[in-house]
Amino acid sequence: NVFFYSGGAVAEPMVPAPTPTIPASGVISLFSNAYTDVTVDTWSAGWDNADVADVQVAGDDVKLYTNLVFAGIEFTSQTIDATSMTHFHMDIWTPDPTALPAVFKIKLVDFGADGAWSGGDDVEHELIFDATTTPALITESWLSFDLPLADFTGLTTRGHMAQLVISADPGPNTVYIDNVYFYDSA
Repeated sequence: NVFFYSGGAVAEPMVPAPTPTIPASGVISLFSNAYTDVTVDTWSAGWDNADVADVQVAGDDVKLYTNLVFAGIEFTSQTIDATSMTHFHMDIWTPDPTALPAVFKIKLVDFGADGAWSGGDDVEHELIFDATTTPALITESWLSFDLPLADFTGLTTRGHMAQLVISADPGPNTVYIDNVYFYDSA
């Protein structure tokens, strides 16, 4: 399958992302057909630089980001208590080249004990992935990130998770995402 934009045809995934197998009792899902999702206020905040659309891949709901530089995904009205979670998961698929200097970044933000933005106790950490990291960015194939929350070393609190920021500069700028959730590996 292909879709068209002003620059020509672009490939799109033919198969859905892998179906998650973590028991629902150990998951806090932001977006997945496999789980009941918590409230997400926006998948593209007013301050970000991206476009998002709800699309389907082989009958599976996914988010399609285009013109992605950075996208703010906010769950600020009902923050998430992820203190008992051990990992963050996200599946992505891109038609764009993923050779260096392409990068994909995942940032998690916790609003601290007061649960409010700019309360003086906000913490965050961003992980950066490219063609040389584990996992390595790949083109035209689903890539599953199963990231230990301990790897987000600046994320010293997780009781009021409020934002996920994905970015890709200089690219990939077209990214499908699915199965976005926190989980307990036990």
